[in-house]
Amino acid sequence: MRCSECWLATSVLGLVVGSGAVTFALAQSALPETRLRDETVRIQEQALTAPRPAWLTNQKGTIEDWSRRLGNLEPGAPSWGMPLAADATPTGQSDRGLTLTILASRALGEAQLRELFAQASGRPEVRVVFRGVAPRESLGAFIRQIHGLLREASNDMDSDALPRIEIDPRPFQTPLVEVAPTLIATDGAGKEVARVSGISRPDWILEQVGQGRRGDLGVRGPTVAVSEPDLIAELQGRLAGIDWGARREAALARYWERAAFAELPVADKARERRLDLTLVAQTDAALPNGTTLIRAGERVDPLAVMPFRQRLFIFDATDPRQVAEVARRGAASRAEGRLPLYLATRLDREAGWGGYRDVQTALQDPLYLLTPDVRRRFQIERVPAMVESHDGILVVAEWPPEG
Repeated sequence: MRCSECWLATSVLGLVVGSGAVTFALAQSALPETRLRDETVRIQEQALTAPRPAWLTNQKGTIEDWSRRLGNLEPGAPSWGMPLAADATPTGQSDRGLTLTILASRALGEAQLRELFAQASGRPEVRVVFRGVAPRESLGAFIRQIHGLLREASNDMDSDALPRIEIDPRPFQTPLVEVAPTLIATDGAGKEVARVSGISRPDWILEQVGQGRRGDLGVRGPTVAVSEPDLIAELQGRLAGIDWGARREAALARYWERAAFAELPVADKARERRLDLTLVAQTDAALPNGTTLIRAGERVDPLAVMPFRQRLFIFDATDPRQVAEVARRGAASRAEGRLPLYLATRLDREAGWGGYRDVQTALQDPLYLLTPDVRRRFQIERVPAMVESHDGILVVAEWPPEG
């Protein structure tokens, strides 16, 4: 065996010992204690019980810029922005210090949307904003359609001149905007200066503001009703209809449905095997600074580097005889000063987490699943079995369960 395999074996052994160190720290507290026994379950459940993101329950919250994740579906596609932060504004300002927001809807039709995009192209102080996507439409489908319109509208545009397009329901909310196009001018502090419906030409409203006009300038052209629902309201409605408790229980149940178990036969007689982990280096092993750590032909004993001070108990947790026997031997091992570490080959899938907790209660210690790597390294063949170290040699003992 090569020296690299020697260190792999040492690492595997260290993994088991390291897990035991955590177990040891837990086991020194008063047992049985529900918090300790259920720690593993708590970790598994943590993701499912975490609170919802604030932006799904508070319309004043923040949604990250989805464009960086869902945009650029094709080479040369524009940068998509969907910020919902309180200070969300275009990336620039006009020479009058104003920023311009064009509230749009796909109800305008493709021809008018292409014209609208052309109006906003090459102007960093302008953003085109949609209130949301159509009911039951995916965000990806929305983006693909808008990309198609942009390709048609950008034949004569430089790639750097593509307009900034966002999904942001808030400009439609106060005051309520139900028609498109609606053009809004705001100052550097984000305060509205003027707005107009039926016109999407940024220069028109800039001219009006330059002439001293302020406030709502009315409807100056044809408009359509905004067809897309409020994105955040739509998400909130969908969330309100979800039974999170049922989802959580289903996810927890699926864990045991998919868990991989080791199917090992029950020992029919007592048997003991000795494992010598000593390895012989096939080549020199050197540190990064060139210092030779191990020379070819040198024998390496991982147990000499990392002593194994625990007892591993491997058993089938669906067999009450094995659970009782391992619990008894584990308690005796702890009384002798050898920390028990329990590894189950199987658990009752139907009993789920409740069955898992019941076994932990019987053991009065944390319970882990036997991994294929540990099974292979320690050559576990039958259960119940125990692995411990004697005089630098690992001993694997099997015995038939009583009862």
